[in-house]
Amino acid sequence: MSEKVIVAHDMGTSSDKAVLITVHGEIIGEAKQHYPVHHPKPGWAEQNPDNWWDAVCATTRQVLKDNKISPDHVAGITFASQTLGLVPVNKQGDPLRPAMIWLDSRSAEIVHHHLWKWPRVMGYHPLRLIRFLSITGGAPGHTGKDQIGKLLWLKKHEPDIYGQTEKFLDVKDFVVFRLTGNTTTSADLAFLWWMMDSRKQKNQWHPALCHMAGVDRKRLADIQPSAAIVGKVTHEAAKKTGLNPGTPVINGSGDFGASALGSGALEEGELIACLGTSGWIASHVTQRKIDVPHYAGCIGSALPEQFYLVLAFQETAGICLEWVKDHVLYHKDQIKKEFHVSKIYEILDQLAQNAAPGSEGLIFTPWMYGERCPLDDDTVRAGLINLGLNPSREHIVRAVLEGVALNMRWAMEVIENLYSPSTYLNLIGGGAQSDTWCQILADVTNREIRRVADPRHAGARGVALLASMSLGYMGSVLEMKKRIHVDKTFKPNPENRSLYNKRFSMFKDFYQANKKWYKRMNGGH
Repeated sequence: MSEKVIVAHDMGTSSDKAVLITVHGEIIGEAKQHYPVHHPKPGWAEQNPDNWWDAVCATTRQVLKDNKISPDHVAGITFASQTLGLVPVNKQGDPLRPAMIWLDSRSAEIVHHHLWKWPRVMGYHPLRLIRFLSITGGAPGHTGKDQIGKLLWLKKHEPDIYGQTEKFLDVKDFVVFRLTGNTTTSADLAFLWWMMDSRKQKNQWHPALCHMAGVDRKRLADIQPSAAIVGKVTHEAAKKTGLNPGTPVINGSGDFGASALGSGALEEGELIACLGTSGWIASHVTQRKIDVPHYAGCIGSALPEQFYLVLAFQETAGICLEWVKDHVLYHKDQIKKEFHVSKIYEILDQLAQNAAPGSEGLIFTPWMYGERCPLDDDTVRAGLINLGLNPSREHIVRAVLEGVALNMRWAMEVIENLYSPSTYLNLIGGGAQSDTWCQILADVTNREIRRVADPRHAGARGVALLASMSLGYMGSVLEMKKRIHVDKTFKPNPENRSLYNKRFSMFKDFYQANKKWYKRMNGGH
């Protein structure tokens, strides 16, 4: 082909996808490779960083081969990745231990006692909280899943590893280092380490906050914009990836910033909803705000302009449906024959469609691994509430879809209270492929849902278009926006408004009535 392409890697929690995208945003093909998550102890979640690198190399070679693309036609390579994965590497760049990924909550206790020590207000040390807020625009939560907590845990429990560490890297930054030999991170990722000065877009590590975390700034990667060309593919990396030596490597961003780019909602105040493994509500804004009790606030945007991304992140969304698939629908082959379809998610859609709104009184709470926004609670867990003899598997499946939607409405409420209400949400993520779920989300939120074309590739397309602009193939953010299209719109059904308003009130009441019980049950402070 004559048109140049970008290799955009979507490095998720369970797999890496190499997506081949033209410099004008057309998706040509993809290759995917899975890697495991290990849970050696309760609350721990680890991955082998070499698995990420092996997957990036294999999928890059595969996507070029499958689509008969010469490496001469590759304009650049870039990344969208899971965030909050702590990778300590030595002077040779080898990982010294498994990465503690974003699901890892082992540092909750040390954050509580060391960082948010007494006296506390709402669990936070007031003076320290004010300092964090004024410098970073946010603060570490109570869940123990932030990088600053992981650094404190490592220093206390694995001091030998801590002492041998040359650099602490995040997920995509480890792979960028393997490609280029350079240690760099993007501002949007550094923002989430809660040690970066984000005032007036300074985007530099702050000495006092680094000291509070007990980490030398020299051990942290240099911060550059997501659009920066951060190096070129080395000869050694070229042999493993199938790319030409010297191929430009564009910094890219974490999955939030990348997907926000790929949502097409690039103007201030437009709301984005993501139904991926996790879920979130976000918007590009110019004014930095925060809601500490609900753990929502601004992080760095991947946009090359003076923007923040206000974000309300939720731990589990699509993974709840994955749980239903694996633990509720037994005898999958038999069920596929029964429904005359080949894909199990089509069956889940049909089951949900066959149940009336409200799921026979069932309410599902989708807090399967603790929750950030709107609860900031690592002890809360999921459940099917009000289960009786009448509900069937259809009602259970629909209750799960409704429960995720109710939780997202709560997050949307937090964002809109910070800024202003929106009449629509641009929807992305793998879960957006379900028309049933899209309609449920429209009904529950009472907002028009605009599903972006190829919603599961929003992150890859977002960073690919950004890389295209960095390399000179695209002139502006407005041109990027024009390359992203909405494939279907879902309008709220007014007949369901009263029902879902009542369900939403009950959903919030349930947590308030039981949060102390969750803390007693699951080891909270």
